[in-house]
Amino acid sequence: MAESIKLIFLSFLASIGFGLKYQMQRRYLIWAGLGGALTRLCYLLLVQFIDARLVYSLLAAMFASLYAEIMAMKFKMPSTVFLYPAIIPLTPGSLIYNTAVHFLLQETDEMWVYARACALTLLGISIGFVLISTFTYYRRVYFLGKDLASHLLHHPHKNHK
Repeated sequence: MAESIKLIFLSFLASIGFGLKYQMQRRYLIWAGLGGALTRLCYLLLVQFIDARLVYSLLAAMFASLYAEIMAMKFKMPSTVFLYPAIIPLTPGSLIYNTAVHFLLQETDEMWVYARACALTLLGISIGFVLISTFTYYRRVYFLGKDLASHLLHHPHKNHK
């Protein structure tokens, strides 16, 4: 329990640090940290109940993406501003590291175990993002009543030079 709380707090700090590194406006840093902390909490809960790495990575990424979309709507900003800090806790750094170490040590059996786990994690994260971004795109299209692309390409000042 104490280890989980520590991980959630560190995820909060890491997400804020990521926001600072990429010059996020200070008023949004707490929201970025909250996204990372909640994503880590979601991930830790999912790992307890789901045995499939692909599935719990996908669901945690969907949560992070949904959080980013909600914050983007709330603050009228692009979702990526909140998405990138929120996904920091999901990055499979230790899996990438162990894959590389076992590759360098020429321990191919262990390398493939880590490489497979890393690939499943990254695949789950990618699919989770695509599902939520597709859902929110079509939600916007539905509520606008027309295709967003044609809406954005509409120029009210045709004679503007």
